[in-house]
Amino acid sequence: MVQEQLVQLPIASGPIVAGAFFVETDAVDGDRLLLVEEEAHHVRVRRYREGDMIDVIDGEGCAYRVRIDGMTGKRVEAQIVERHLEWGESPVCLHLAAAVPKGSRFDLVIEKGTEVGVASIFPVLTERGVARPAGDSRRVDRWHRLAREAAKQCGRSRVPRLAEPMALPIVADALARQCPRLLVASAAGAMPLAEALSGENGPIGLFIGPEGGFESAEYAALEARGARAFTWGERVLRAETAAIVLSTLVLDTVARRIVRIPKEA
Repeated sequence: MVQEQLVQLPIASGPIVAGAFFVETDAVDGDRLLLVEEEAHHVRVRRYREGDMIDVIDGEGCAYRVRIDGMTGKRVEAQIVERHLEWGESPVCLHLAAAVPKGSRFDLVIEKGTEVGVASIFPVLTERGVARPAGDSRRVDRWHRLAREAAKQCGRSRVPRLAEPMALPIVADALARQCPRLLVASAAGAMPLAEALSGENGPIGLFIGPEGGFESAEYAALEARGARAFTWGERVLRAETAAIVLSTLVLDTVARRIVRIPKEA
C-alpha cells in the first residue's frame, strides 16, 4: 500500500534525539505508554532507571518524550511528557523504487533510505537484477527490522513503508496512480534533475535501476507511465549508492523549494 503524502505538523518544544526506543501504537494509552520485550531490554542495557527521561517513537508519525516510572521484568512503564507529530519527517513525500541487487547490498538501501527520509521503499525485480531474493520472506523480515532500527537511530518518527519485492510494471502502476511526478535515473543523455522536478507538487516516485541500468523495454514502460529520465553527472554509481545519493538529492532539491532554503545554507 502506498503511503499518503506526509504533512509537517506543529511540534512541541525540545528535540527528540537519536537513539530512541520503539513503542507499538496499541501500547500508548492516553498519557502513558508501555515498552515490552526487546525494547524494555534495551532500556535496561542502556542503564536507564526510574525517573529518567527517554525518547520513544511509534513508527507512524508520533514521537514522545517520556519519564520512566516503572520497570518490572520485561516491561517498562512511562509517563508521556511531550508529544511530537511528524518529528524528523521531510516535507517531501518520496517513494523509492529500487532494483534489488545480488547479495545483501539492498540492506544498505533500506538503512540509509530510512535515515535520509524516504516515505516508502519498493524493492523492484528487474531483468538485470535478481529474479527473486533468496530466502525471500526472511530477507523482507530483516529489511523491516533494519528500517525500524534506522528510524530509532536517526530520530525520525516514521518507519518507511516497505513493500514486498515486486516486478517493475506492478510498482510503476502503483506509483503512477499515487505520484504526480515519476523520475527514473539515467546515467547520461537525460535532463538535469532540477528540470525533471518541475511541474505539479505532490508525492514523487523515484526509480533506480540495477547494475547496468534498466533494459530498454523497462525504460519504455516507465516513460509510458509518465516517468521523466534525469541524469546526475558523468560518474557511474553502484545501484545501492545511486538509490541513497539520488534520494537525498531529490529530497533536498524539493525541500529547498518548499521552505526556500538559501543555496549557501
